[in-house]
Amino acid sequence: MKHAEFKAMARQYQIDFKVNDPEINIAADRFPIRIIRKNGKEYKIEVRSSLNWKDCRDENGLYRIFFSGFRKEITEEIDKEASLTKGQMVTNLLRSEHIPYNVFFPMRYDLKGTARLFNRIFGEARIATISKISIEYNPKGLADGTSFDVYIEYTPMRANSGNKGGIGIEVKYTEKEYLIKYGTKEWEETHNASGIHLADNYSNPSNACGWFKPEFIADVPFEDKENIAEHVAANRYRQIWRNHILGASMILGLSEKQEDKLTEFTSLTIYPKANGHFSTVWSEYESKLTPAGLKTFKHITYEELFPLMQECLSEANIPNLNEWIDYLNRRYIIK
Repeated sequence: MKHAEFKAMARQYQIDFKVNDPEINIAADRFPIRIIRKNGKEYKIEVRSSLNWKDCRDENGLYRIFFSGFRKEITEEIDKEASLTKGQMVTNLLRSEHIPYNVFFPMRYDLKGTARLFNRIFGEARIATISKISIEYNPKGLADGTSFDVYIEYTPMRANSGNKGGIGIEVKYTEKEYLIKYGTKEWEETHNASGIHLADNYSNPSNACGWFKPEFIADVPFEDKENIAEHVAANRYRQIWRNHILGASMILGLSEKQEDKLTEFTSLTIYPKANGHFSTVWSEYESKLTPAGLKTFKHITYEELFPLMQECLSEANIPNLNEWIDYLNRRYIIK
């Protein structure tokens, strides 16, 4: 499916969920109106896939965008984070910022089951115990704003003293490639006047980790259009690569805190099967990785993940387990 087709379908699906599902159940005529000014004229746009600010909390003051079974705990965590920008996350049903809370926050109740889950995803018994599940986590290893949507820290099987593993998770919904504008600070960190040129904070971990084939992280002049398009810093791969090397920075000890030093790392992306961009990009990105790099990179669809969660997580440890998994399927699997 083309990305525009998928996004239109997902938008209508979330509008229907907002109106018809008892988890949110907001009247169809209640939605924000966005004002856009262009060429001296003012336009009003109906944002039907969002909640009004006054509707985003339920009768108990909890954010409706989260599953009711864990809504209280998630709302409390979000509200205590003074630096967290809540606007789009708690009102826009089409964006992915809230999804890490709905999918991964409840796993904190069953760390043993979560270890089983990720060992299934990895296809091997790699994790002994999980010690941390953090949402929106930046170890500051790249000296920029790159962060993991979810970060899971664990003790590896047969670990020696000090061994520590990490999983950096990206959660996608309707997103596609990551565009940047010419001349911005972000552009200058990966380009110069001649072409692609990675700044040291990106170049050093990309080269030192040994995960990337040299030709895909080397300088490329603008006139070499073919290699510009295939570089890891190209729009199509940029965010995948940056989250991947954020994990490399933790392996290399570049993180701000010494306790973030890792001995092994895996970058994992979860996404809907129907999102055409991510369904096609993986083989292209993996072709840029060395054998060592391939061992540090995984991806899985919602359609694959949710059944595994049902199999691996324990109803004895997670309250409302079956209702929660049913909600995830109703909410994010577009029928």
